Amino acid sequence: MNTKWSQERVQALVDEGGFYYQNIELPYGLSTGGTDRSPTARAIFPDDMTGKTVLDLGCKFGFFCFEALKRGAKRAVGVEVDPYSLERARRLADCLGLPATFELYDIEQEPIRERFDYVLCLNLLHHLRNPLTALERLAAVTDERLILESATMGRHDRQRLRLSPFETLLLRRRPIVYASRNGTSDKRNVQKFFITPSAIENLLRYQSNAFARVDTHRSEHKNRYISVAHRRRIGELVIVAGATGSGSAALAEQLASGQAPEVAALAGTGDGSGFTHVDANDFSDFSEPAVDRLILHYDILRPHRRSAKTHARDEVMDVLRCARRVTFVTLWRPPDLLRRSYESQPVSFATRAGWFFEGRRRRKLLQEFEDPQELTGHYRRWFEFTRGTRAGHFVVSPDGEPRVASLEAWQRSPQGVGANPT
Repeated sequence: MNTKWSQERVQALVDEGGFYYQNIELPYGLSTGGTDRSPTARAIFPDDMTGKTVLDLGCKFGFFCFEALKRGAKRAVGVEVDPYSLERARRLADCLGLPATFELYDIEQEPIRERFDYVLCLNLLHHLRNPLTALERLAAVTDERLILESATMGRHDRQRLRLSPFETLLLRRRPIVYASRNGTSDKRNVQKFFITPSAIENLLRYQSNAFARVDTHRSEHKNRYISVAHRRRIGELVIVAGATGSGSAALAEQLASGQAPEVAALAGTGDGSGFTHVDANDFSDFSEPAVDRLILHYDILRPHRRSAKTHARDEVMDVLRCARRVTFVTLWRPPDLLRRSYESQPVSFATRAGWFFEGRRRRKLLQEFEDPQELTGHYRRWFEFTRGTRAGHFVVSPDGEPRVASLEAWQRSPQGVGANPT
């Protein structure tokens, strides 16, 4: 290790004691003593982290920051609410000759103002007053991996919560966020929330589509578990949108296969090579984190049929924050033509008979298509949403001129909607 400390000075630091939480190897074959967290470091970090940035929330004495830097990370920031732990972490960094940064910070009081490749929240989430808000803030600043170590219904925490083996078996396999009354004891305000691995996956992968995959590992620490969430990283994203029955799904397929050259030239899809094609309804199951080129088909009526109600609240739109470049292609059809197109689509007997939800949905859509203002209202809200993203946007109108135009030019045309409330 590259250190300016003498052996006597390092020994004096060790003799102070108090490093019970993390064992950190020091120069001259010495160490702080305490819990060995190296198995966790091996589980969450690759051997080569060259050029990566790391944030460790609740870093204690800085063990994971030091481990990241030893693996080649260019920057490691540890944050804590405890000034005593920070003072010791800084002394250890100086002793080790490692450029780790340690700051006093409370995630429940302050926003995180930087982005990091790796974001760590180990053995901390269950101590917070509002872990779901903290989880959302951590996810928002993660570029590659969000790594959580959480209390759950394992042997260690079950005994503290005084749960029976039957209750534990019942709860730990479900997506549960268990809120205890006042920590793990009536007399101590310690751990408040116990979150099962499936709950973490649902929150990060399905309630938000910003993460493609969540890997779960057993932790050697207190019989807990580690969740490694892989954030989506998309280079070129083309969102092909339209109302139900407009033909936007077919247009997305044409672009993916190199057809529709006029649209492809503006959207930048070329012959479609290298593009992956996914429907928004299947996107949460698309588990590849890194995609160079993606065509996403999106039905603009989707949030209207769900509890989201608005495009901004639709979880699939989290993908916009994961892409380097975004282009929208919207297929417009007038209400009368859209209704005829929708009515002409093949319908199963069960749907016509109204046996399932699909039948009720179809009847509701047909009623909406009878009202031109209702339909144009959906398009207007979609256009307003996309303008807020500052992405390129083209409109395809196959039933009249112009066939393909920028959103601004199309809205100025006689058939355009969305520029004015009328």
